[in-house]
Amino acid sequence: MGKIKLYKSPSCTRCPIAKFILNRVLVTMGLDYESTVVERDTENDSEAMAELLMLDCDKTPVIRLGGSLIKEEEALVERTVREGVENWVASGRPD
Repeated sequence: MGKIKLYKSPSCTRCPIAKFILNRVLVTMGLDYESTVVERDTENDSEAMAELLMLDCDKTPVIRLGGSLIKEEEALVERTVREGVENWVASGRPD
């Protein structure tokens, strides 16, 4: 089973909020954040930044759920994150 990827950066003021929302959604669904999410630091990891650019994104936060992306401001909307996670789980948690 795959993991959710959270692309973030230390200078991003929205990233802690996106992480909080993602964690809350996972907990309410009975999933553990630490075992379900891989955090990618785009400022300190050039490979993470390259992945983000290959996804046609240049700003954080970005939540990658298999082939689906929740970008920037959308990552701050709990309903959007919940729907994304529910669809990811329903499709077998792809990488």
